[in-house]
Amino acid sequence: MKTLIKRNVLLYFRDKTNIFFSMLAVLIIIVLFALFLRLGNWGSTEIRDTWLMAGVLSVAAITTSMGAFEIVISDRINKTAKGFYASPVSRGKITAAYIISPFIAGTIMTAVTAIGFGIYIVATGGEMPGAVGLIQLAGLILLSNITGTAILCLIVSLIKSMSAWNTIGTIIGTLSGFLMGVYAPMGILPNAVQTAMVLFPPFHSAMLFRQILMERPIQAAYLATHGELDTAHIKEIWGVTYSFGDFGVTPIMSVCYLVAAGVLFFGISVVNMRRLER
Repeated sequence: MKTLIKRNVLLYFRDKTNIFFSMLAVLIIIVLFALFLRLGNWGSTEIRDTWLMAGVLSVAAITTSMGAFEIVISDRINKTAKGFYASPVSRGKITAAYIISPFIAGTIMTAVTAIGFGIYIVATGGEMPGAVGLIQLAGLILLSNITGTAILCLIVSLIKSMSAWNTIGTIIGTLSGFLMGVYAPMGILPNAVQTAMVLFPPFHSAMLFRQILMERPIQAAYLATHGELDTAHIKEIWGVTYSFGDFGVTPIMSVCYLVAAGVLFFGISVVNMRRLER
């Protein structure tokens, strides 16, 4: 099992083209932000940079795992997986290895993205969270990749060709930025769009990332001049928090939603993958 995990992870990192395309959605977001979204008077530079970082990390947790899952599809199409299933290793361990590999690759890439973005923010005069915030950030990177891997695992269990996987990958890469509120602050979007975003599990990753990364910039920029009430309204506009009427979605609720989504999608995908092994 360990050998198969190592093999899959190494195959991903050796394929520079695959790495590039798995990070393409992130690169597009950064380029669009630099060219267009950064313009205008809508928050301080530090608020915009941390807002972008939160969105980039939530998208990276999906797209980088997606690139690693390409190996699973390739092995299935090339009948390589059948050779593994014919070995003395149990089918359950082989299936687990195919699931764990994208999670490891995605977590590494998301962590590298977080470190790189954090260095940029500090180098440009911004401020990163304290020790507790950084621990929360690391934990959220793990949780985001678990949920992202679970969602993609379900999709992979239904895919039978590389062309179909590439099409799905294009759709996910395109929609993920919109559904996570990366291209525009959530509060300026129609209510129907906001509801759709909240139902999308990775959106909660983006919201939690914003709560960790944007707390200090928002407090510094708005609290002294606007007060607690207006600051809470500003957080909803930026997608840092969300409320259904008077009912606010708490961080614990978002974490539970991510965990529940991960368990549900993993459960369905394992059933489908075992069916395909027969």
